[in-house]
Amino acid sequence: MLNKPVLLNVKDLKKYFPVKAGLFRKPTAFVRAVDGVSFQINKGETLGVVGESGCGKSTLARSVLRLYQPTAGQVIFNDIDILKLAAHQLRQVRQNMQIIFQDPFSSLNPRLTVGQIIRESLDIHSWKTKAERKVRVEELIEIVGLTKRHLKRYPHEFSGGQRQRIGIARALALRPQLVICDEPVSALDVSIQSQILNLLKKLQIDFDLTYIFIAHDLSVVKHVSDRVAVMYLGKIVETATSSQLYAEPLHPYTQALLSSIPEPNPHLKKEGILLKGDVPSPSNPPPGCRFHTRCRHCMDICTQQEPATIEIHPEHGVACHLYGNK
Repeated sequence: MLNKPVLLNVKDLKKYFPVKAGLFRKPTAFVRAVDGVSFQINKGETLGVVGESGCGKSTLARSVLRLYQPTAGQVIFNDIDILKLAAHQLRQVRQNMQIIFQDPFSSLNPRLTVGQIIRESLDIHSWKTKAERKVRVEELIEIVGLTKRHLKRYPHEFSGGQRQRIGIARALALRPQLVICDEPVSALDVSIQSQILNLLKKLQIDFDLTYIFIAHDLSVVKHVSDRVAVMYLGKIVETATSSQLYAEPLHPYTQALLSSIPEPNPHLKKEGILLKGDVPSPSNPPPGCRFHTRCRHCMDICTQQEPATIEIHPEHGVACHLYGNK
């Protein structure tokens, strides 16, 4: 992946949501859902993003696409900072950036047929002629494992796995370069999850796609990702290649997450790392390292100074004071 060009470069991205109160609904505080996140993705790569519920993964995804307007930072896609684009310019860029949503039912319009759902983005962007759009929709429905007869049906007539295939077809309609998968298998049965994951991997090879794959299931992320970023309370605390991260997790939070993966061998005992306390509020994060309130290695400096990200090994960075002198 090192010899491939950078497709997406996110720099110090922030997204704060105002907390309003009083008669005039003035902001009294801010929920720091994403607070200074930076990463790069090379063309054709899959970056997995993991963390507990509420750590900011989905907000990060929507901010990268400008479905949420970021508070600050840069999102450079194909050497263009999309946060500086006007609405008509952003519309052109969005043809190359698509998303697959977590819930395969609520993300599909129940009033439209499957054919209309897939064709909608083609119509909005005036993609070629009507005849060519019809052919494109028929191609897409077969690519994701369904048939042309399904195009006249409505979303409620399908199972969860089939609905997610429809969502994938819709995301691929405009032949994007980047697809953000926002927990695309978390709402599906385990047997169906493997089918969808294998489909996504096949489509990546066939269409040279680049993925941001968001999930809380660490075994799934290991299966699909080239690199992994671990998020905690709006920040990335560790990044590494998939093999590095699972073989040698450095951050105490990453170690705790990996220790929670069930062991398939019932005779092999595995000692898990239990985190104390609850996740702090993103509207009032603790000073210093945000993880220090739950960390078993907490030191005085952790409560006072936010750790910088340090590269311990090539392509393996961690934001933790335990490695400050290395």
